[in-house]
Amino acid sequence: MTAPTKITDWPQDWQEAAERGQCLHCGNPLGRFWRQTDGPFCCRGCANVYRLIHEGNLERYYELTPDNSAPAANLRPESFAWLDRLLAEHEAEHEAERETAAAGSTGPWHLNLDIQGVHCAACVWLIEELFRQQPGGIQLRINPTLGKVELSWDPELGDLKAFLTEVDRFGYRLGPSRKGAHGQSRALLLRMAIAIAMALNVMMFSLSYYFGLAPEDGALYGFFGWLSLGMATVSLLAGGGVFLKGAVAGLRRRILHLDVPISLGMVLAWAGSTYGFLTGGPEQAYFDSLTVFIALMLIGRWAQEHILERNRNALLDSSGAENLTVKRTSEQGLEAISADQIVQGDELWIAPGDLLPVAAILMRKPCEVSLDWITGESDHVAFQPGGIIPAGAFNTSEQGFAATATEDFADSRLQDLLRSTTDSDQEYRPRWWHIISTWYVGLVLTVAAAGFLGWAWVDLTLALRVTISVLVVTCPCALGLATPLAEELTHFALRRSGIFLRKQHFLEKALSVRQILLDKTGTLTLGQLILSETARGELAALGDHERAVLRHMTARSNHPVSRSLAETLDRMPAENAAVTPVAGEDLTEIPGSGLELVWAGEVWRLGRQAFAAPADPALQLEPGQSTVFSRDGLRLASFTLGEDFKADAASEVATLAEAGYIVYLLSGDDPVKVAEAAKRLGLPADRAHGGLTPEAKAALVRRLDHKDTLMVGDGLNDSPSFAEALCAATPAVDRPVLPGKADFYFLGDGIAAIRRSLLAARQLRQVVRDNLILAVLYNVAAVGLCLAGLVTPVVAAVLMPLSSVSVVTLTAVRLSRRRLKWRG
Repeated sequence: MTAPTKITDWPQDWQEAAERGQCLHCGNPLGRFWRQTDGPFCCRGCANVYRLIHEGNLERYYELTPDNSAPAANLRPESFAWLDRLLAEHEAEHEAERETAAAGSTGPWHLNLDIQGVHCAACVWLIEELFRQQPGGIQLRINPTLGKVELSWDPELGDLKAFLTEVDRFGYRLGPSRKGAHGQSRALLLRMAIAIAMALNVMMFSLSYYFGLAPEDGALYGFFGWLSLGMATVSLLAGGGVFLKGAVAGLRRRILHLDVPISLGMVLAWAGSTYGFLTGGPEQAYFDSLTVFIALMLIGRWAQEHILERNRNALLDSSGAENLTVKRTSEQGLEAISADQIVQGDELWIAPGDLLPVAAILMRKPCEVSLDWITGESDHVAFQPGGIIPAGAFNTSEQGFAATATEDFADSRLQDLLRSTTDSDQEYRPRWWHIISTWYVGLVLTVAAAGFLGWAWVDLTLALRVTISVLVVTCPCALGLATPLAEELTHFALRRSGIFLRKQHFLEKALSVRQILLDKTGTLTLGQLILSETARGELAALGDHERAVLRHMTARSNHPVSRSLAETLDRMPAENAAVTPVAGEDLTEIPGSGLELVWAGEVWRLGRQAFAAPADPALQLEPGQSTVFSRDGLRLASFTLGEDFKADAASEVATLAEAGYIVYLLSGDDPVKVAEAAKRLGLPADRAHGGLTPEAKAALVRRLDHKDTLMVGDGLNDSPSFAEALCAATPAVDRPVLPGKADFYFLGDGIAAIRRSLLAARQLRQVVRDNLILAVLYNVAAVGLCLAGLVTPVVAAVLMPLSSVSVVTLTAVRLSRRRLKWRG
């Protein structure tokens, strides 16, 4: 969306958003590198979705959306080839139903799909509203937490692909159902509900004893005690089992982690309380403290799992070859198949935007493809019939092409790279937390044992009570409750800024990062070309008639050069001359050469010199000028185009360097382009490496001490490096495989997410460290009271919740939105 030149010419709400420095669509800061010509939007995705919402009269979206949400995704077009495959499977399952149906009627489709990009109720409303506008839509149900959709569609009334394409334009993407229906957090949620219910009831019964219920009051005295015992037992079995399982697993691996004292405290508190209840009455039991303790620990554990699962479910699951779909020519026509079904000799049809999974010979007509995903090369590559297109190429032409596979998918280069991806988070063993939890566990167990031995020679029952009280009041709330809360608040704030963490240990791994490895194409660049100042001058020097013809030609082409020229022309005053619409029928796009328009007896061309002006004796292009606009073979203008780097790229690289990080530029693109990019980013020449194969890039990561590296890339050629690095990130939410392997993915047109995620991890550690200091002070005082034999069940019931509420409140205040230092 191109904004008027002057802010005073903007609508009132645009002016107000610019004055606040907030994106009009998502509410995030516009940033230091915001350009007035972009309007009050933080990125292209937000500008595009804002325009679509207003064009479709869908403004109610902004009444439902929160003040601050994640930026809108800017997705590349997709052909939705997977839908044909899914429908073929659907028809096969319902063959019997079709045989009994009325002639000519196929019946409605009932599909279970996954959805990407749904973050709030406003997103759900917007998608449902788009669905209502489709004549073929029958019913739509969206589960935003799981990222699942149930859809019913009448194919006789509308094209389902048209709806999918419309949803895609708004930054959401539907795909085949691959995600599991239930996650770990769902199971924890049920256990947590049981534990909270038990805790509330036991507390209610305990209050009666605290306020004077005595044996002389009758059977109610004992009845409430038995109820408390039963509910505490249910709570221990339903909730405590999570920690007991974790403790046993840790001990088998010879690791002392927090589940050990938590589990031991639960079991001993239950056993000691049961003994105290049976021998001394309900007043000698800790059932209320026990059930509250179990409920609080489960809340913390659920919080850790829930936000990570939401972030994972916000993406489509497309991490394997079985999720890649291609169309194969057969006797019955085109059939959609999984990529792993391709064998040598298959003729494949690659639609615009589709991926070629295997190396193949191009048939019949020329085409252009993008190899950036597989090699990192930024330029589109033209192929002629008979040429071999490598696996991993995306069709960037406006038309599809046929190609014959020269290999089985099992032998494909693409398959090799898919195999190279690993989940490093499963192999990572937390360091900082491991040290802290080991010391904590050791101290608590030592003090509890000392208390037991110290009192055992006086009174065995009192010794047991002292031991239990130590394990109860030294509740590790700073670690078991406040820390998960701090992590969830950090995750939530990052999510609103467009940063989605997917791996459990990233916030700890980030503390070890010292080297940041950046891919170039698609990571530091916007994936589009930009005109140089000289080229803009040549464009402005054209006459009205020539600019009108050029505008007409470029507006009808999807080539990056054409798009860049068309966007620049849109910002210029309209020409007086015009081109008749019928002229568009004579526009021809020749892959690898350029555009040709025959109109009014003249031949207009835009493209390479050898194509546009092969015989112009006066034409001498300056270095970098590769695109020529001509009439009848004579040059009218020549244009220098370069990669459009993200506005904050150079500044963010400099800021990371100032913070002590060592930044490298790794790319499969031409070494000359990589060297120019490094110079533009202010990086030393020895930290820029171009022309790297995926294996060479991964080998370089190993040589750079991969134990402290963060790799940021957007192509499958980066996947071996992802597997070697300590952690990884990607902005490529519209390409398969890589986002599912990253520790986090991010939205927007910048790379500030890298710095923000690292700073957020540091702030989180500072908050947790301070909580630990407070916990130590609390525990020293509490343990002193316990060892003196002064902690009764009543005192424990007050101390433990009081410490929990205090540390949780402090955590929430310190991680409130206004105190997040990294958001700037």
